Amino acid sequence: MTDRSNRGAFYVPRRELAETIAGRLSPDPLMGSPSGLMLAAPRRTGKSTFLRRDLLPVLKARGDHAVLVDLWSDRKADPGQLIADALAADIAGMPTPAERVARAANAVPIKSISIGGLRAEIGGVADGRNLTLTEALLEIGARAKADVVFIIDEAQQAVTSEAGLDAMFALKAARDAMNQRPAGARLFVLCTGSNRDGLAGLLSTNQQPFYGARVEDFPTLGRPYVEALVAAINPRLAEDNKLDPEDVAQAFRLLGHRPEKLVEVVQQHAAWLPGSAGLKRTLQERADELRARVWDQYGSDFDGLTTLQRAVLEVLIRDGANFAPFHEKTVQRIAGIAGRKTSAQAVQKALDALRDRQLVWRPGRGRYALEDPDMRDWLLARMETG
Repeated sequence: MTDRSNRGAFYVPRRELAETIAGRLSPDPLMGSPSGLMLAAPRRTGKSTFLRRDLLPVLKARGDHAVLVDLWSDRKADPGQLIADALAADIAGMPTPAERVARAANAVPIKSISIGGLRAEIGGVADGRNLTLTEALLEIGARAKADVVFIIDEAQQAVTSEAGLDAMFALKAARDAMNQRPAGARLFVLCTGSNRDGLAGLLSTNQQPFYGARVEDFPTLGRPYVEALVAAINPRLAEDNKLDPEDVAQAFRLLGHRPEKLVEVVQQHAAWLPGSAGLKRTLQERADELRARVWDQYGSDFDGLTTLQRAVLEVLIRDGANFAPFHEKTVQRIAGIAGRKTSAQAVQKALDALRDRQLVWRPGRGRYALEDPDMRDWLLARMETG
């Protein structure tokens, strides 16, 4: 069964997966994830859509109160601010009777939520209490009269700011405070991200907020999606032009299980090329063209960079986690690739420009990584072919 309510987009619900993940957001000592559930998946593979269209309804149906914040919803905003804003909006959406008549009752409503040095105001409240993140989540649980599931999409962005990291530590403290009580609403945490190494930065050492959790692969769309897509398109095609699910599945793998790209390819072969025969020929003779569809944007982004920015990006990709941008030897290597003298200051400016273009992010002071890990394969392939 497909869901076409999202502006006509082809969509295949994954109810069973949603119920499995929801089941892990529980206090069950064997099947639950008490330290927090961390799921990573490449970009544009349907993760964020799944959270909204599959997981949230399942959580609501079982009686949980879910709060979802996407740290990529505003790339210019501090991640800590986005988290505070989400909590403030959630509380504002559940006013108590006392708050409705706060002025007449001379009560003290909630005015704002603070995380580190950031604050989110509750709309329409001139004076009142200021809550910490822990207090805000306790308040949400009390108002909802339900367990709270806090979902942070693209959670790796939290480590890019002090307030964002403070928020994650505060979230852990709130989880402990709520779950160790003998009664009352509990708190479960789900973090998802498109950068596996970035998510690992939240739990890799005992100095990180979610130490004890582990990053797991978020299941990508698979054969059920392929078969549903073929079943939706084949009735519109001539008998000798129908698509073979095996060919479509192979194309899906080459496209990195990205549904939008698969729909593009299938539509092209259904409308302009000889159906599955054409798709099979593409798979046999021009498989690189399918893979290149995923990489088209990378080429456009890369071609717009300066020579120095390209050199910095190349060294970052080759060095990975060992990238030390301001070390003398690294600067020399960058200069050699760029073909001109450079300096640590120039490398810093190049990195800032790459961050502005959303190609590179900074998981910590002096540390840099690719925003989209899949770009590594594309650039290495490009360097090999010259």
